[in-house]
Amino acid sequence: MAQLVITYWRDIPSMVEVKQGRREKAKRMLPERFQEAIDRAAMRAGASDTDSYLAQWRKAPPVSCGDDLESEADRICAEIDAAYDDEKLRQLVAASGEADPAG
Repeated sequence: MAQLVITYWRDIPSMVEVKQGRREKAKRMLPERFQEAIDRAAMRAGASDTDSYLAQWRKAPPVSCGDDLESEADRICAEIDAAYDDEKLRQLVAASGEADPAG
């Protein structure tokens, strides 16, 4: 079974990676608007130097998914793109990239 891993800057997704074994993988960057939101949120959070910016990247725990790596990567990217409309990304930027800034 393949494993899906999503890479985030704080709580803003950036990339989808589907792996099976050590060598087989499919990677997809999310649309440019996600990277733009990450950049705006990082500036808002004061993460202007490289170390503070890089320290906020994380990978979600792997989740099992289907074995067609390319199709799974495309499917998950489309789902994330649909789930994070422009308003949701604006809210994340306003909260410096955190889904729950209080918590």
